[in-house]
Amino acid sequence: MGLAVRRWIERERLSAFTFNFLDMKKTSGHLTVPFLEASKAMARGVGYAGEGDVLTAQLVAAVASAFPETTFTEMFCPDWENGTVLLSHMGEVNWRLLEGRGRILEMDYQYSPTDNPVRVVGRLKAGPVVLVNLAPMAEGRYRLILVPATMLPVSGPDRSEASVHGWFRPPLAVPGFLEAYSRFGGTHHLAMCYAAEAGSAGPTFAALEAFGRLMGWDTVAIRG
Repeated sequence: MGLAVRRWIERERLSAFTFNFLDMKKTSGHLTVPFLEASKAMARGVGYAGEGDVLTAQLVAAVASAFPETTFTEMFCPDWENGTVLLSHMGEVNWRLLEGRGRILEMDYQYSPTDNPVRVVGRLKAGPVVLVNLAPMAEGRYRLILVPATMLPVSGPDRSEASVHGWFRPPLAVPGFLEAYSRFGGTHHLAMCYAAEAGSAGPTFAALEAFGRLMGWDTVAIRG
């Protein structure tokens, strides 16, 4: 299945792609869910986003064209006590960004009638990042939301080692960050790229701001 997806990408010369796992059915010719190929494709610089999100898939492709250490991800839940936010997804990640080599595991898959897929799992490596969200607005307008953040190491046992995951510290306290992100209309799906420098004063952040202005988007930043 993964090789079929790769040939399709190459034949159509796609810069990005997406699929909805609920539509992966044997009766439609999908022998499994191509999570592994999605992860491999992002490592090659092809854009991807889950659940049929073509907008974020192309955003990932655009960001990756300038910053290869880019992946699709989702914000899942806050850790109020420690001031961090969990990033995760079912089975797709740019595997080159995982701490160590990551692992390939079979998934006990029950969401659509097809065979169990394999996926790469592991923890996103520590370091400065920029979270990038493209939110559709009214009347055909878009807003690019940029968040300088820090992916964190894990001290002690990693109890989520069988999943795609990572914790980041936002530039504000978590309640204020989530409020600002929501007020700007931020969505569940994101691109995330690693930056050579922390914060919003470096060239990575500046390049992403310039990209948003060049596209004519309302470009905003959530800073500390």
